[in-house]
Amino acid sequence: MGRRVRWFLLGVILLAALLVRLKGINNPLLDDQAWRQADTASIAVHMLGHLMDFPKVMLPQLNYDGTVPQNVELEFPMFPYLLAWTWRLFGWGDIWGRLWAVFLSLISLWGIYDLGRNLFSERIGLLATAMYAFMPLSIYYGRVVMPEPMAQALSIWALALIWRWRTSENKQGIWKIGFVMSGAVLAKLPQLMLFPVALLLGFYPMKLKKISQLFRYSLLVVSFPMVYYLWAHMNVSSSSSQFVSGILTNQVVNSGNLTWNVLSNNLQRGLTDSALYLSGVGLLRMLINRFPGRAALLAWVGIALAYLGIVCVRIPLDYYLVPIMPLVALLGAYALDGCGTWSNIFLVIMILMVINQNSYTYLKPKYQWNSVYLTQAEWVKEHTPSSSVLVLSDSAPMTFYYAHRVGFRLTKVLEGAEAESPVKVLRNFPGDYLVRLPQSCQQELLWKKVQESYPEVGPGIFDLKKPK
Repeated sequence: MGRRVRWFLLGVILLAALLVRLKGINNPLLDDQAWRQADTASIAVHMLGHLMDFPKVMLPQLNYDGTVPQNVELEFPMFPYLLAWTWRLFGWGDIWGRLWAVFLSLISLWGIYDLGRNLFSERIGLLATAMYAFMPLSIYYGRVVMPEPMAQALSIWALALIWRWRTSENKQGIWKIGFVMSGAVLAKLPQLMLFPVALLLGFYPMKLKKISQLFRYSLLVVSFPMVYYLWAHMNVSSSSSQFVSGILTNQVVNSGNLTWNVLSNNLQRGLTDSALYLSGVGLLRMLINRFPGRAALLAWVGIALAYLGIVCVRIPLDYYLVPIMPLVALLGAYALDGCGTWSNIFLVIMILMVINQNSYTYLKPKYQWNSVYLTQAEWVKEHTPSSSVLVLSDSAPMTFYYAHRVGFRLTKVLEGAEAESPVKVLRNFPGDYLVRLPQSCQQELLWKKVQESYPEVGPGIFDLKKPK
């Protein structure tokens, strides 16, 4: 395949990937995973005005649960920091976060191509790029305002760069490659599972002259995340604000809730049955054939299966599957490469496209959002003092972000005496206004009592300062 043909095909794949990721680019952060998206944007909001105040600016803050923004234990906020600088230069708008996510998604695709072509061949690099580009999960999470796009771009390039370093004559600059992997772990902690893969790609089989480079690389990868996550953990105001350690402890280590059906559905709908089947065929082919990097890929498969069986089965959120997509794409491309000629591969792809034509209906509900959130938030901004404290009827916190307010949430459904006497419950919060969120889970009895106790001054908004 000539150079011009390769670049043309890669350009076509990237252009098509860009176009499918532009769907819903103007959506507010209220579609699927609105909670995480609004949280990410809220962190960026709280960075404005002190972008050069290090290290304090790198301690994430959210609008709940308190009368002032709360310090929280989350991933190193590279994406929010980038977004905050963009807002400072060009003005506020949700579209900037989505555009950065799309850009980072394209960088990830370039990294998949680079890793695939250097590890295997140009053809496998192109096929892996195409598979990764058009997985439903990759399309949707390639345009979300969340840490995932940044983490994927850094982790994929961390693997691509260390393989480049391994196969090049110049063995300098290992610290730069370690810094990229460290950034991936900082951006999203689950990316730490790729660290052993990177070690095998760069250093297996081990040679004595590489021991010092292995030590420097490992120290750099581990030290920055360790320092940051410990610092973030120690600087939160309460245990309720400790997200990372809380998730690891409560939802992974101490949880017996195994959602195998949800995991299976997320895999089938998010990655498609064809991609999973092809990755299985690619694994079988890899077991038969020997090639450089085979040990690293086999380790990656084992780590991915352990990750699915330990983490993803306990946390039934489909974005936890994002880290395994590059492996599925590479294995699937390796399987397609076994078909021989491009004409055979093209025929198989056409058959798979027919089989998977209904797979993308999975994405349709992910783009839907409720405009009532914006209506209520706009009313709060226009008709209440900026110092007003809100109490939201449910856990979803997006209203805080769009109303530019802080406050509290009712994190459980009130029943019995609590529903019959909401005044007693609401007095526990130093709030000024209660907001009945769209499709609230609270019972109608509660809202009947609320209407009897407080005046409704806006669309689903009750004045807690003026009880009837």
